[in-house]
Amino acid sequence: MVTFRLVEETEDYLVYWYFPDGHEDEKYGIILINKLNKTIQIQKLADKDFSYIVTSEEQNQFRESVNAMRKEDGLPPLSKQECPYAKTEFTKTFFADHAIKKIIKSYKSRKILHEGISAWY
Repeated sequence: MVTFRLVEETEDYLVYWYFPDGHEDEKYGIILINKLNKTIQIQKLADKDFSYIVTSEEQNQFRESVNAMRKEDGLPPLSKQECPYAKTEFTKTFFADHAIKKIIKSYKSRKILHEGISAWY
């Protein structure tokens, strides 16, 4: 789980601190949401958070695994439109991504969360 709290809001951006496992006594991470250009940036990873790169090869292996399971179930493979082959890698973070997902879901509904929690396990 991860908890988060809005610490600064201006016309241009929102700044959140996030806390892995809800440990507010440990070093927090910082998430910046730029309202003007609609970007999200992890400015600082929390001490207990980590990031990793998901290569295009790994993404395509996953796609092939899903298609193998679909075949076993008698379903057609995913089309290139449903699940295109990956051409670029991307970076994932373990805790920050969960906080961002919850913050953005609310923001798209025109609600700014002042604090929150996301649990997935």
